[in-house]
Amino acid sequence: MLDPQETRPERHATSLRQSFERARTLGFDQQIQECADLLQHPDLVVSEVVDAYHTVASRFAPTAGEPAAEPVGAQPKAAAESPAATLVEDFFWETRELMVLGDKCSFTCLATNVEPHPALCANGQPAPRGLSVGLDYVGLTCDSAGVLVLGAAQAPGDATAYPLLLRLLACLTEISPRSEIERLNRERLKGIADPTKPFDLNLVLWDREDEPELTPISQLTRDLAEKVKDGLRDEKSVPANLRDIVCLQMNPDRFDGRMRFQWRV
Repeated sequence: MLDPQETRPERHATSLRQSFERARTLGFDQQIQECADLLQHPDLVVSEVVDAYHTVASRFAPTAGEPAAEPVGAQPKAAAESPAATLVEDFFWETRELMVLGDKCSFTCLATNVEPHPALCANGQPAPRGLSVGLDYVGLTCDSAGVLVLGAAQAPGDATAYPLLLRLLACLTEISPRSEIERLNRERLKGIADPTKPFDLNLVLWDREDEPELTPISQLTRDLAEKVKDGLRDEKSVPANLRDIVCLQMNPDRFDGRMRFQWRV
């Protein structure tokens, strides 16, 4: 996570999103070390999640006589042409059904490439080529619970579960305020999102021969996710809108809509 004493450039991103941006630039060994360190101090991540939620809630709350801010969940007009969107659309698209082998969290895609508001990104700039900073998909589980899932998938440059976890937590805070869920409903989800129900977070890792499973950091990320979830359960100043965090695997070379279950907290 970012050292509070570090000098940061002037920008509007929350500290949680800045931590994600920084984590994705670290080498594999550095990510392992940082994730292991945070396991000893998970309250640092919990604090960033809480701060991010309140920052977004206050920034985008409409005031009397003023129009509401542009939706955080709105899809940029050029999103379908961006390199990151192209990567996502190879695997996920609206109405596509995804089957999860080994767990009951199969789901149907409702929307893809749900990017955060530009004001919440570093300097308001788009992500580097081929990298996503938002949600690769929003889905609805096929079971009777009908839980909305927020998904972030591995891509070139996003090699491990650790930065994906931070990215998903950042996205969760950015749509958690009721006003933002309502905007996402209007713009992308046709009223399906229920602000009274919690979300699942999906980390999707690649499973391919030339990029073997990174078990150590996946396990560390699982342990960190569990501690963060436990910490958020005790926080009364933010909505209890996180149900489970689930790690899945897919093979991008021969993806047929099936994923393998790895872990759930």
